[in-house]
Amino acid sequence: MHTFTLEQQRKIFSERRFLAMPLSGLLVWLTLAFTGWLLSPYQATLAIFIGTGSIVYLGMLIARFTGETIRFSQQPKNVFDKLFLHGVAMSLLVYAIAIPYFLADYRSLPFTVGVLSGLMWLPLGWIIQHWIGIFHAVVRTLLCTACWVLFPEQSMVLIPIGIVLIYALSILVLELRWHRLSNTTSQFSSGVSK
Repeated sequence: MHTFTLEQQRKIFSERRFLAMPLSGLLVWLTLAFTGWLLSPYQATLAIFIGTGSIVYLGMLIARFTGETIRFSQQPKNVFDKLFLHGVAMSLLVYAIAIPYFLADYRSLPFTVGVLSGLMWLPLGWIIQHWIGIFHAVVRTLLCTACWVLFPEQSMVLIPIGIVLIYALSILVLELRWHRLSNTTSQFSSGVSK
């Protein structure tokens, strides 16, 4: 059995496409912008809990179409898979902050969940050694905060729209990164075979 070094494991993890989960997040938050606009506050907040809780499952479905493999049922063999899963768990645990704020003011839910669930981008960016992780987490936090402070009455719509915009930009950057990695790998492979 071959054991990879930490740097080799990071390289293997970093060569992934990272499209399915951000695309899932974009679709869910886009849906939440519509539910915030069209539904009653009770229904819109329920949609936030259900929608954000389903991002992982929708991502697993989308991965089938993007050629990615996302499996949480097996023990990850790559330590960076484990680190990323710990980041996901961290984001879920901080719902303990979102729930009391939600009970005090339901309009805070998209703000707290939007910021807290965006935290997992920080370890992702560090693992793949790309600026998009810090950019996504920081800009998402600033945008959610600005929307909450300036327009709390419209938080159920404006915050999801802001998150969708950040996701769209992040997906574009990640896709460009993946295509660059794919081209570099294919050029290296063709150069070795000559």
